[in-house]
Amino acid sequence: MAAREPVTRQEDWSTTLRPWLDRAAASLGVDGVDLDVDRVHVMTGVVADGVQRSMAPISAFLVGAAVARGASLEEACAAVEGVSHGGGR
Repeated sequence: MAAREPVTRQEDWSTTLRPWLDRAAASLGVDGVDLDVDRVHVMTGVVADGVQRSMAPISAFLVGAAVARGASLEEACAAVEGVSHGGGR
């Protein structure tokens, strides 16, 4: 898997992406949640490469559900990555 530039280092992070993220979080009532955007992006990349691209957003939903139930973001991402390395098809 080719290394991807962290989302938070992309040119439009502060002008487009972060403001959108803040608006989306506020509209869902989860503003203020500590979110490691780059960690989630890496995890969805593992899923896209190891399973199928269409499962990447689904994996993010599952990680969010796990975090809501008490898992740490790192634990949830690592668990999804563990079942995604080349084994999905």
